[in-house]
Amino acid sequence: MGVLIRRCILIVVVALSGVTAATIRLEAQGVSTPGLTAAFLFNFAKFTTWPDDALRSGSTMVVCVIGSDQIADALTQLTRDKVVEGHPIAIRRTDLRQPLTDCHILFGASLDESSARELLRAVAGHPILTVSDWESFAARGGVANFFIEGARMRFAVNPDAAERGRLRISSRLLTLARLVRGPATPR
Repeated sequence: MGVLIRRCILIVVVALSGVTAATIRLEAQGVSTPGLTAAFLFNFAKFTTWPDDALRSGSTMVVCVIGSDQIADALTQLTRDKVVEGHPIAIRRTDLRQPLTDCHILFGASLDESSARELLRAVAGHPILTVSDWESFAARGGVANFFIEGARMRFAVNPDAAERGRLRISSRLLTLARLVRGPATPR
């Protein structure tokens, strides 16, 4: 599994460096969808800047996962002993009944419209990079979502949602994303 995760990271790093297209074939190198999702999320952390009051120097970056133990496990393995901009990373499994505002990245797996709306309301106004695999998530007010196009995993980013959360997303990441605009407040 370690070799698989390393391959996945390499694929995503190459993609984010602009050397290759903005999409990655799901079947490339036999990478699993949870592993690929984990690699994307890890790299999203590298290309996002949080306000100083939300992520103080040297503090732990908390990545929360709702609805997928496989993605949480892949993230745990991928981020073991890693830091992003001086921040150690902690992976936390959670659900919509728990407080979510101490997350820096919040991934919601297999959300439907109702649960996505609940998640977005729970974190509204907080500097949290919200991501889901629900294809309409960014258009509905989340920061990013994954989607499948052909046999490729791609992602969309809602720059307005990032700005509302006081997050700065690198232009290098934005050039690879499908940009979407969504509601001013989560629906």
